Amino acid sequence: MSLLLLIDGYNITQPIAPTRNPDPRWLERDRNVLLRELTNQLSEPVRRKTCVVFDAANPPRDRPSEFVHHGMSVRFAVDYLSADDLLEEIIRAHHTPKRLMVVSSDHRIQIAARRRGAAHFDSEPWMDDLTDGKIHLAIDVGPKSGGAGQGGRPPAAPEKSSPAAKKPRIQDQSEVDQWMREFGFDPD
Repeated sequence: MSLLLLIDGYNITQPIAPTRNPDPRWLERDRNVLLRELTNQLSEPVRRKTCVVFDAANPPRDRPSEFVHHGMSVRFAVDYLSADDLLEEIIRAHHTPKRLMVVSSDHRIQIAARRRGAAHFDSEPWMDDLTDGKIHLAIDVGPKSGGAGQGGRPPAAPEKSSPAAKKPRIQDQSEVDQWMREFGFDPD
């Protein structure tokens, strides 16, 4: 499988243990929320080329250290000091790193991606855009991955003649004066 998307799982969820009477399964709930959101937002072809990596010296008892969730590969960093070590190994082993988008705010991981020519994106803005329907990938995977700005390419600038390129204009000076007063400015 040639990965298109490599995600540093806990870097996105940024799990913080509850301070009072923590539910022993709180971390599992955080992981499930992320996996559910990825499942809902990514197309099936993209999910099949996605790997989410989580730190875990010991994976959950009911799960192996690697499994598939709705087409996505999910891996726990068993036998590694941290998820960063596993992420770096996956980046190093990728046969076509220019096709790979690495999602992590960890500078160590971003440097590893850059060294291999892979694209990278900070976790929080990537996830914010994903929930807004904008999927950032290193390559365009076609219309199924989404519309403008999805599939990894920034949206094309609208042409000068298109209606979207025109700035709205207020034709009536009284409307301008009204808005200036609304915001505490004296229009005179």
